[in-house]
Amino acid sequence: MAESTTPPPPKSGSGGFIAAIVLMLLLGGGLVLWKMGSKDKVAALPAPPPPPTTSEPVLEAPPPPPPPEKVEDAGTPQKTAVKKIVGGGGGGCGGECTGTASPALHSALRSKAGQARGCYERALRQNAMLSGKIVVSVRVGPQGQVCSSGITSNSVGDPGVASCVLGMFRSGTFPPPQGGCVDTQVPMNFVPKS
Repeated sequence: MAESTTPPPPKSGSGGFIAAIVLMLLLGGGLVLWKMGSKDKVAALPAPPPPPTTSEPVLEAPPPPPPPEKVEDAGTPQKTAVKKIVGGGGGGCGGECTGTASPALHSALRSKAGQARGCYERALRQNAMLSGKIVVSVRVGPQGQVCSSGITSNSVGDPGVASCVLGMFRSGTFPPPQGGCVDTQVPMNFVPKS
């Protein structure tokens, strides 16, 4: 009898499939090891320092003063009631002020009010609806130095504007009043220009 020979079964290409699976497992394991290694590096970074905590506001330098003709209803500085200030800084600043403001002093205070509009203009960029009136009280000494100053009223509602305006008056030097120191008030209306 003749033996019938059957051909051997064809080989399947499973070797390539197994090699692909092994390669993917190696890549996945390498990725896991890489991620675990970078996790330790991230944890080792120092924490950022906490923000400084101060109770004093940080004020920017006042902007350059605009020309005096930009004053809108700055009003005329007025002499106010005499009040006693104890320890007023010397140089004729303490005690009662019995002097009178000269026309040159009034003019210089109006000019400073015009320069203070720059404080308002800067705040107006942040809040276009900002408007109101600020009244600054100023004590000017016999040599024209500012002995003291303060905000008497503020309807603008922005403390940054008031602080900037007050800083401008405090840093000013004015023509000396007649007959000693003088207490005066400077009203300023701030409204957006149309």
